[in-house]
Amino acid sequence: MTSGAAPYAENRYVLERRHASVGFLRTHAVELMFALGFVCQVALLSGSIGQVRVLVRMAVFGTSLVLAFALRGRGKPSPAVKPAKLVLAIVGLAFFNPNGNSLAASAAQIGMYVAILGPLFWVQRLSIDMSNLRRVLLMIWIFQSISAVVGILQVDFPGHFAPAISTIILNQGRAYVRGLEYENANGQLVFRAMGLSDVPGGAALAGTYAALFGAAFMLTWRRWPARLVAVGSMVVGLAAIFLSHVRVALVTLVICAAVLTIVLAIRRIWVRTTNRAWRRYEAGTLTRLLAVLGVVAFFGFSWAIAVGGNGVAARFATLTASDPGTVYHQNRGRFIEYSINELLPQYPLGAGLGRWGMMNHYFGDNSDPNSAMIWAEEQITAWLLDGGVPLIIVYLWAIALAILFAFRLSLAQIDPELAIMAAVICAYDVGALATCLDSPFFGSQSGMEFWMLNAVLFAVAASSGQASRDQMRAG
Repeated sequence: MTSGAAPYAENRYVLERRHASVGFLRTHAVELMFALGFVCQVALLSGSIGQVRVLVRMAVFGTSLVLAFALRGRGKPSPAVKPAKLVLAIVGLAFFNPNGNSLAASAAQIGMYVAILGPLFWVQRLSIDMSNLRRVLLMIWIFQSISAVVGILQVDFPGHFAPAISTIILNQGRAYVRGLEYENANGQLVFRAMGLSDVPGGAALAGTYAALFGAAFMLTWRRWPARLVAVGSMVVGLAAIFLSHVRVALVTLVICAAVLTIVLAIRRIWVRTTNRAWRRYEAGTLTRLLAVLGVVAFFGFSWAIAVGGNGVAARFATLTASDPGTVYHQNRGRFIEYSINELLPQYPLGAGLGRWGMMNHYFGDNSDPNSAMIWAEEQITAWLLDGGVPLIIVYLWAIALAILFAFRLSLAQIDPELAIMAAVICAYDVGALATCLDSPFFGSQSGMEFWMLNAVLFAVAASSGQASRDQMRAG
């Protein structure tokens, strides 16, 4: 009897451990995914990873694929799930386009789309609540704030904090690399602030997130010392953007700040809560944001000038040298014009998969001019090449539904902390949409993070009963 009980107890122990592991994964999978992305990003800073560089870049995408197919369970689907399925159907049909690149590049391109959109399918199967959303935003904010600080130090102390530059950048030639350098306030030649990335100017994205999510915590934290830390991160983020010399990042942050301000103003006018504690919590939120934005703009710009010199002011002054339309056309706008005038007539239903970006770089075969690489500087061109006009329309539909859900949730009669977080994510979503006019945002890890964050927001609303039938019907 005793000998038979021992194996039983051992098997029960193993099952309990297995269930505990599965439970932990279901509770913290999103945080682990973001952590994996940050670890891989830092790993790429080393110049000694050599041949495993491709594997490091693919680790996050591969994990999202595994979760999409292996994670079991059911949950309420996000409004963006329906167009996401159509996106995957269009990309799947594009696999049979005769102008596609190699089979490996085409298959990898499909895998990339599934991985990036994957969070819409696997996040709903998890146990998600408000604590998950707080932790995710806190992780993003801390990592990106550190990255922004490193970016400032790279410009202030040349050579001391510089990582190994991406080989893709170095392969562009010395003239191109020199164009990514400028003189700091001490007259020393430095790269544009990189932060915890291997790309000159990479600190711009970190600065944007540090400032935006710093605003989220400045508005939701109740203790003033914590709020001051959040405001400090906003200053750091803005300074890093200036020192990165990436003008579009400043424009994106301004758009995000405007959207956040407008949403909070609408909430202040429309939402009349009867909960006295909630009224006290939200009192002065809009006023505090407007005051902080002014302080952050002054100190962030002043710090950047003190570190980066007058070249910083000259670089960003070009944004107001002409009207916005002319400024954009002289930079990224000409790529949009080329896509409309040249690529659209040739490829209204797509040019075939694997013809742009990293999938072509790693897996492509460009020996055939009919399927060779086509440069995609921004997201609209990338969508056009992959699936033509139908893909552009459907993907924009998915993004619009994500923005709409976050906006509607921010105006609901709910816990003000969740409402403020929804407003910040709404601003983030609009900023991501604007970024599509500058870079292939949804063809990168940033696109996956977009869908993870929005999927978490929806899951929190659904688990707390705040995703009403009307909101669920937004799709």
